[in-house]
Amino acid sequence: MTETLTGFAALAVIGFIAVFALLLLFMMLVQPIWSVIDCAIDEQRSTGGKVLWILALILLWGVANWFYGAFAAANRTLRALTRLTWALAIALIVLFVVLFYQSTEFRRGIEREWRDFGDVEVVQRLPACAPSLGLAASTARTDARTTSGCRSRA
Repeated sequence: MTETLTGFAALAVIGFIAVFALLLLFMMLVQPIWSVIDCAIDEQRSTGGKVLWILALILLWGVANWFYGAFAAANRTLRALTRLTWALAIALIVLFVVLFYQSTEFRRGIEREWRDFGDVEVVQRLPACAPSLGLAASTARTDARTTSGCRSRA
C-alpha cells in the first residue's frame, strides 16, 4: 500500500528538499572553489598561510571551507554568504525538529519512511544436508561449521 503526504506535510517536505538542495549546491560546489580563489588572491595573507589554507581547503573539501568562509575569508560577500548558509542550515535543523514534534501528520510521514526504510529481506543459507529442500551439496558450504550436526547419506 502506497501512502502519500498531503497538505502541510507535503509542502514542508518539498520546502526542506529545495532549501537543502540549494545549501548543498552552494556549500559543496560554489563556496569551496570561491574560498580557494579568495585565499589565492588575498594580498594580506603570507605565502605560507596561503599554501596551508589552500591545502586544507582542497584536502578537506566541504569541511574546511565552512570555517574559512565564515571566519578567515578576505571577501566580505563570501563571509556573509557563508554565515548566512550556516544560519540557514541551523534554522533548517531546528525547523525540522519543531515540525517533527508539533505536526502529527509530518511526524507520521517521517516515521513511516524510516520504518519502511528498515524493511530488509534476510535470506539464510541452509547447510548442504538439508534434503527436504532439495539443495545441491555443491552449492552449499562444506566446511565444518555448516555441516556439523548433519548425518551423512550413503
